[in-house]
Amino acid sequence: MSKTDKHQPASRTGRLRADPRAFSAVRDKLGEQLRAMYGKLEDEPLPDRLLNLLRQLDQPRSRGKP
Repeated sequence: MSKTDKHQPASRTGRLRADPRAFSAVRDKLGEQLRAMYGKLEDEPLPDRLLNLLRQLDQPRSRGKP
């Protein structure tokens, strides 16, 4: 059998032949776990220091300053 034969097991060809449904299941599970861990952060107010920095970025630069 050649290395490019599609009927060889993945270990012999060095390639994974995963079912696309497995990727979907992993993506969905990972999304659930991330939302559980970080979901509450969306409701947290931004720190004043960060808000001040964002305001500074929104201000137009004055001429003569890089």
